[in-house]
Amino acid sequence: MNYQRMMNENDKDIPYLTSVFKLPEISRYISIDEQNYWHYVTSSENVYFFKVYDDKSLVATTHCEVVDRVLYMDIMVIPEQQGKGIAATVLKDIQLGNLVSGFDRIEVAIDENNVASIRLFEKMGFDFVSKEDELSNYVYEVKIEY
Repeated sequence: MNYQRMMNENDKDIPYLTSVFKLPEISRYISIDEQNYWHYVTSSENVYFFKVYDDKSLVATTHCEVVDRVLYMDIMVIPEQQGKGIAATVLKDIQLGNLVSGFDRIEVAIDENNVASIRLFEKMGFDFVSKEDELSNYVYEVKIEY
């Protein structure tokens, strides 16, 4: 996978990504505020939005925020690219600190109906810690090796 951090709210891929985020199979799990989202992810300190490419094809995105050494994140795989292990590869790169640094743990909130994401995060070493409404909260403690 090749990662490209989005740095400009006029990025050429924003219209396409906005349309993907509006798809029912994506919007039921991840919603964005179209008016402000792209400005937020391109201009906020400690916020990182990466476009993920396989060869030259845009296949996924990941949004990461680091607050008090905790990384909050999501991964969105383009529907036609799902089921190919892309999310697992992106998540592993995040866990290894290849995209973002300065965190000791990763926290995610996953819709309880998003079975594929729950399976992925559990497979990648995340532990269930709590449930709030329809969201299941998972945590991954970064293991420092010496």
